[in-house]
Amino acid sequence: MNRLFKTILPIMMVLAAGLSHAQTSSNKIVTLIVPTTPGTGSDIAARLFAPRLSKRLGQPVVVENRTGASGIIGISAVAKAAPDGNTILFVPNTIAMISSLNKNLPWDPVNDFVPVARLGKMLVSTVVNPSVPAKSLGQLIALAKSKPGQLNYASPGSGTPHHLRTEMFKQITGTDMTHVPYKGSAGAVTDLIGGQVQVGFFPLHSVLPMVAAGKLRMLATSGESRSRWTPDVPTYRESGIKELNDYDWVAAFLPRKTPKEIVNRLTRELLAIASSPDVQEELADHGIIANPGGPDELSALLKKELVEWKKVVDDAHIVAE
Repeated sequence: MNRLFKTILPIMMVLAAGLSHAQTSSNKIVTLIVPTTPGTGSDIAARLFAPRLSKRLGQPVVVENRTGASGIIGISAVAKAAPDGNTILFVPNTIAMISSLNKNLPWDPVNDFVPVARLGKMLVSTVVNPSVPAKSLGQLIALAKSKPGQLNYASPGSGTPHHLRTEMFKQITGTDMTHVPYKGSAGAVTDLIGGQVQVGFFPLHSVLPMVAAGKLRMLATSGESRSRWTPDVPTYRESGIKELNDYDWVAAFLPRKTPKEIVNRLTRELLAIASSPDVQEELADHGIIANPGGPDELSALLKKELVEWKKVVDDAHIVAE
């Protein structure tokens, strides 16, 4: 009996260890926190990545939209989360923009997060209500200069890419348009269609249906060349504006103090997903261009944009609301 027990004991220990690992690791839910509303680029990317990441990790992965305060609420939730790899921030370049705008944030974008992976970039576009007589970006600039402060532009809120990119556009072109912030993209686009505001800088794919239906007119898009979705619409570069930051991006971050082995594992898995042809095609269907890059590339991108957007905020004398 004693000999049998000695034979069985190691087997029991291995089984127990396996069960313990399953309970403490693979059964834990990984949450992708998205600080923007459903249907935005970072939300779309998170929902495409979640099931694939779940399969690769052997853990359930869910997407949670934590919206409000131009992204501050969702980003704050990740900054305060346990550094165990089970809470991942899927965020657009909002993290750089609102950090440049707000001096009293409860987190620091560089010191309170660990860069994991750059995943994709999104083209943006300038659209106007059809009642606006401008048929090109040059005509819009001329119209804005002839009516300083009389054209209103919409954004989903202060500090969003839509807001600061339009302010950058104003600085580059020497125009004056009035900012009308909304609580999310839906209200901003609705009023742009209704004519309460006249101009908007929005992710290209988010406004394509309204442009196709004749509810909005697209004047220009970002990119080195014309996009496959809008071959008849000139780029900002073609329109004579080469200095504009014309890409939104989406990336993944973890809380500070997350162990390096966890960061490395998630970097490998996310980049493998972003590099797969089927995911790249699905992202493209939603207007997102796969642009995989590791922690070093993401860190450099974040630091570059912190400087860039800080200059825009300072030059425009924008104060956080």
